[in-house]
Amino acid sequence: MDQTLVPYESENGSALELKNEGGYVYMFFEPDTAKKQLYYKWRGFLLMDELNTGYGKIAEIVREYNITSLIADHSGIVGPWNEIIDWLVAEWTPQMNMAGLQKMAIISSTDLFSNISLELFLMDNNHAKYEVKVFDTLQEAKKWAFQ
Repeated sequence: MDQTLVPYESENGSALELKNEGGYVYMFFEPDTAKKQLYYKWRGFLLMDELNTGYGKIAEIVREYNITSLIADHSGIVGPWNEIIDWLVAEWTPQMNMAGLQKMAIISSTDLFSNISLELFLMDNNHAKYEVKVFDTLQEAKKWAFQ
């Protein structure tokens, strides 16, 4: 699947969008490199290629800018994402451990199937060296992760 990374200026500085071949923005990134923080938001029903590309980009940003705190906004996800959990646990989490990630705040979705996937990920992801907490709002997540 052809996917495009599009940089643009946001109200908080530089931001990036990931678009699929149909032009749909399924992921948004807003790094604050000075504070070593990254906010990202998923959107819609996610395909395996989109999940792989998105998590690859997260890992790249975390390594490149020595990001120590993440906010993973799942509030816009519709549907399950179980198919990537094994890879996240076996590959992505060790990359985040090696990169020095310290905190990961996750904003839960209102979608039942997305939240079941999140619970499965949290149960399996017991080798993370970073702290993970789940929140209902961006404000709560920012207070914990970015303070």
